[in-house]
Parts: sequence; C-alpha cells; structure tokens
Amino acid sequence: GIAAWALIILWVFAIFWHFVTGEWRQYIPTMKNADVVLRHYALGIFRGEPHPFKVTRRQKHNPLQAQAYLMVKVLINPLLWISGLLYLYYNELAALGQHFDLATIALAHTIGAFLMLAFFIAHVYLITTGDTVGAHLKAMLTGWEHGEEKNPR
Repeated sequence: GIAAWALIILWVFAIFWHFVTGEWRQYIPTMKNADVVLRHYALGIFRGEPHPFKVTRRQKHNPLQAQAYLMVKVLINPLLWISGLLYLYYNELAALGQHFDLATIALAHTIGAFLMLAFFIAHVYLITTGDTVGAHLKAMLTGWEHGEEKNPR
C-alpha cells in the first residue's frame, strides 16, 4: 500500500509541476506532421534518415510523443490509480456496503499494467534510436536534446 500511495503522490506532484510551470502545453495533441513522424519511425529510422522533428524549448515532443504522453496522463494513469485503489481497499469497501466485481477490477488493472508496460518498452526501444545508443537516454535524463537551443525564447 505504501508504494502505491507513493506512486500516486509522485504522479500528482508531476501533474502539479506541469501546471505550475506551464509544461502542460507540451502535451497538447496535434496531427500536424504526425504522418511524417510516423513514416520516419516506420521506414526512415531504418534508412538512417534524420528525424523530421526538431526539438525546441517550446515544443519538446513530436506529435506522436505528445499524443502518447497525453494518453498516459488521461487514460492509463487514472485507470491504474482507480483500479489499484479499488483493488487495495476492496475488503474495506465491501464492509462499507460498496460492492465491486473483483474480476472487473483485476481486468481493468491488468489492462492498465499492460498499457504501461507497452509504453515502457517503446521508451526503451526509442532510447536506442539516437545518434548513439545512449544519446536519447542522456536527453531524457538532462531534459536537453543534442544540439537543442538551451536559451528560452
């Protein structure tokens, strides 16, 4: 239970940070150039073509990243939070007269876990697609892409 609450507190803090700093704008979905980025990931990456999206201070995520992160924040995380808390407090809720189907809770939580696992696996794979195997990992840890401008506009 402690780990679950710690994770929820971390997620809530992250959401708070996004709103306070204005970084929530990074997750506004767009379809502009999504087809170009999708083509890059499907073909161009294997041909050694440069990534069609250039990171800026204003827009750190390409259209596919923004959509993926938005889905994590509005679909996967809440699914895990709600189903996890229902799972964690199932017996207490039943004692209070709240009846939920345990199989449905378990299925929802499992679906959320698999979606998060797929997101994680995609991250691990995409980390290796930079100029060097660790270039994108360094960018994830430092917050700066190689060659990205470091001065805000």
